[in-house]
Amino acid sequence: MKPRILVVDDDLFFRQMLKQWLEKEGYESVLAESLEEGFMGIATEPLPDAVLLDIHLGEKSGLTLVHWARKQRHLAHLPIVALTGDDTLKDRKRSHDAGCDAHFTKPIDFHALRKYLVSLGVFSTT
Repeated sequence: MKPRILVVDDDLFFRQMLKQWLEKEGYESVLAESLEEGFMGIATEPLPDAVLLDIHLGEKSGLTLVHWARKQRHLAHLPIVALTGDDTLKDRKRSHDAGCDAHFTKPIDFHALRKYLVSLGVFSTT
């Protein structure tokens, strides 16, 4: 069974680009375009193996999802990766303080993202 990765991002082009890359790498991708869809993606079975989350979802903060997930016993250790177009120390601190496991800036360095996903231990190198 392929590892499932939930992608939560309000940018259609970026979601589709991540979907294509993930599937080429051998992962199953589930896409969500809003905070609400992101909540549905981690609140229903089957759970994803990891989440790639835009921390700026229009007027809403993707970190709301992280705060909630970290309070749920069954989601407390779900790998959540913050994604942002603004590489500021403030964003990095906010994502870290919320409980994100990693932080990547757009445009994504796919080599670094691949390395990170493999490091989680549940992902193959195919």
